[in-house]
Amino acid sequence: MRRVDICTFLGRWPFRPLRGTAAGLARVMRRNGIDRALASPFEGLFYADPEPANEELLRALRGRRRLWAAPIINPAAPDWREQMSRLARNRQVRAFRVAPTFHGYETGLCAEAAREAARLGRALMVQVRLEDERHHSPILDLPAAPVGEITALAAAAPGARIVVSAARLDEVLEAAPQVKGRRNLWFDLSHLDGLDCIRDARRAVGARRLAFSTAWPFFYARSSVLKVEEAQLGPREAEALWGGGVLL
Repeated sequence: MRRVDICTFLGRWPFRPLRGTAAGLARVMRRNGIDRALASPFEGLFYADPEPANEELLRALRGRRRLWAAPIINPAAPDWREQMSRLARNRQVRAFRVAPTFHGYETGLCAEAAREAARLGRALMVQVRLEDERHHSPILDLPAAPVGEITALAAAAPGARIVVSAARLDEVLEAAPQVKGRRNLWFDLSHLDGLDCIRDARRAVGARRLAFSTAWPFFYARSSVLKVEEAQLGPREAEALWGGGVLL
């Protein structure tokens, strides 16, 4: 069964000694039986124009066929559509990532990015958070992006594939009524925590609405692998969750 990690990061996190490299990610994948991984650049969260960070990401991934790219887009920037079009010419680009709270715009603006991603045949990852808000540096006091507003994008852009990235279990459970009947919406697993968290999320939204992710190097990849393995899902549910279907 193929295992696809839809949320990892390369680059440097500025608030503690944390760095992701393509070589390091490849090692982690081998150790944990992960076949493909989708990477975004940490630096793109902090640049008003993420393009230099995206270019560095693509250079780092060049020649690594098991690693895919999710460049970061700022839809508040004047040339974001042109950037998306240029990036989509690269076959390693399988998705785009947006981070409303990092770049300071309303979540509703992501609808245009979702429609553009759909036009280009790519999924859109919408970042809720990177770390628990209680652990933020005093100079990075960012709220989480509202999960309810992100799930509403599925109706605003029905042709798009949208991933709610880094939602907590309580946020997934609260959003469950909005998810029913939506086949273009997924939640990544990176920030689900607690005993039986995968089974609880599956009962709420279904295994086909969940996608395996680690948020490496922010979290240990092994912990995410064990969360899924210990949930003891049936073969079809496990294949849906592990397989990265949102990217295909």
